[in-house]
Amino acid sequence: MVTVNISDLESEDKKELPEFMEKKLMLKSDASENEVVFEDSSERTHVTSPEIRAYLKRFMHTKGIRKRYRLLSIDGTLKFVKLREDQIKDEDKEEKEKK
Repeated sequence: MVTVNISDLESEDKKELPEFMEKKLMLKSDASENEVVFEDSSERTHVTSPEIRAYLKRFMHTKGIRKRYRLLSIDGTLKFVKLREDQIKDEDKEEKEKK
C-alpha cells in the first residue's frame, strides 16, 4: 500500500492521476480530496513503491507539470510539492545554458 498526498495538485490533475495509474499498473486506488491510496491486491503482479514513484513521474511528464512540481518521499508516503516561482525560473535558465 502506497499513499500519495496530492493536495498541491490542481483539481483536474487530481482526477486524472488515479485513472492514469490504474491503466499503467494493475492497482486499485482509493481517492479522497487530498490523498490517493494505491493497493496492490494481486500477488502475481506485485508492484513496488519505486515502480509507483516512477509512474507518478511519468504522469508529471505527460501532463507537462514536471517543471512546476517535485515528488518527495516523506515518512513512507509520497507527496507532490509545488515549486516556488524562483525555483522554476532557475531551472529554465539551467536548461538554456545546457543547450
